[in-house]
Amino acid sequence: AYEPIWAIGTGKVASTEQIAEVHGAIRAWLSGRFGAAGGATLILYGGSMNPGNAAEILAVDNVNGGLIGGASLKAEDFLSIYRAAI
Repeated sequence: AYEPIWAIGTGKVASTEQIAEVHGAIRAWLSGRFGAAGGATLILYGGSMNPGNAAEILAVDNVNGGLIGGASLKAEDFLSIYRAAI
């Protein structure tokens, strides 16, 4: 999972461009280091994913899921994120 240090517990979210850049770099490193297994490794985004931004973040290349923090504490919020993921 990747979460920007400045997003931990702050409610701040990286832009989709920033997320794509970092996840792309992680994917490239994993693929270079582990070949096909690195290409198949799931990469999660953490960093204040919530019902309002989940669909947009999950649509970013190389974002394969979310590391959900505070939004997991409210069942309806978590279910909304789940629905965005499926």
